[in-house]
Amino acid sequence: AVFGGGATPSVNKTIDYVHIPSGGNAIDFGDMLTDNNSNYALSNSIRGLWAGGRQPTASNVIEFVTLANTANTIDFGDLTEARLHGASVSNSTRGIFMSGGTPTATNVMDYVTIASTGNASDFGDTLTAGFTNGGGRSSSTRGTLSGGMTSSPTVANTIEFITIATTGNSQDFGDLTQASRALGAGEVSSGTRGVLMGAYTDPAYSNVISFITIASAGNATDFGDISSARAGGGTASTTTRGLLAGGRYSTPSGNENTIDMITIATTGDATDFGDLTLARAYQPSGCSDSHGGLS
Repeated sequence: AVFGGGATPSVNKTIDYVHIPSGGNAIDFGDMLTDNNSNYALSNSIRGLWAGGRQPTASNVIEFVTLANTANTIDFGDLTEARLHGASVSNSTRGIFMSGGTPTATNVMDYVTIASTGNASDFGDTLTAGFTNGGGRSSSTRGTLSGGMTSSPTVANTIEFITIATTGNSQDFGDLTQASRALGAGEVSSGTRGVLMGAYTDPAYSNVISFITIASAGNATDFGDISSARAGGGTASTTTRGLLAGGRYSTPSGNENTIDMITIATTGDATDFGDLTLARAYQPSGCSDSHGGLS
């Protein structure tokens, strides 16, 4: 799993990695092209991509790494529209960048073919426009988009879905257990189940973990709690284990370096995995070579 960007609170270009099955502290991977936060991340089994970000302005840059190596990111292409605070999903072929802000809330969805390089193409529109802050979870066929903020301080409890192999607008899936944004940037999915970890419910930070069954439609179900109430961390997974890295909390106010882990097929509270190389929030967005969208 590779976590890129974030803020300490200064925007930074740090990329860390961990080995998901083993646990332990993160190790330096390389640097992003420019200081970045509030970005999107997605991956197939070979490459990890980050797009957009750079709060308070919005970027259209897409950059990538080869996950098996350690190195700095390389330019991939551009989004159709510069934006930040979005969500993303992927399967082994295609990655989709969903919604976000320009910084005005937008309903734009773009897609890329991960194995190539080049500019993103239009996919369709989300049902609602919002700063989704990373509520994307997927199987190999379907992507979901959860929560967001359509306009301050309006936080959404909606879940929407798309079929990854096609293009078109998103459709209604169900509702979250609580209206939320900043739900963890990156995939935590088994191919069957998608898990959402932590959130900001405006005005409170949340320790809630919830899950959905991706192939069906319906409301999210309670899973357990993360180690501390926080939002805007990075997430990544294998098909069995999910991670939440970093994030921002309010008691006392600050950024977190903790990495929490859960077993996706069960329910229960998160346990300690290790630490990031430095505490950061605002989406140190995560990707991995083995998440459920690739199964």
